[in-house]
Amino acid sequence: MSHHQYTPVDELRSSTRFMKERGSDAAVVLHSQCEELLVDVHDESLGGLSVYAKDAEFFAVGREVEIIYAGEFFRAHVRHVEPQPDGGYIVGFECERAMTLVREVHRP
Repeated sequence: MSHHQYTPVDELRSSTRFMKERGSDAAVVLHSQCEELLVDVHDESLGGLSVYAKDAEFFAVGREVEIIYAGEFFRAHVRHVEPQPDGGYIVGFECERAMTLVREVHRP
């Protein structure tokens, strides 16, 4: 879990984030210790994604996971885990796009 004082760099990073209302957008996190985990997206940025998770058991800082979000497949590394007052966690990932998922359209 990270506990650091915020700096001007943190302020710059915050200004490039697009916040999401809880429950309005979801992602699927895949990693070796569980099949898949559906999470709410907390915010997104040009290089990362933060999600709200009820449990942080699988999210150690540095852990590599795969994320499916907005029709894209990302390789991601956990960068921070922040406990929330309600008992959940905000988990921040640094993401690298691996591929865009193409939805096949069937026409009659």
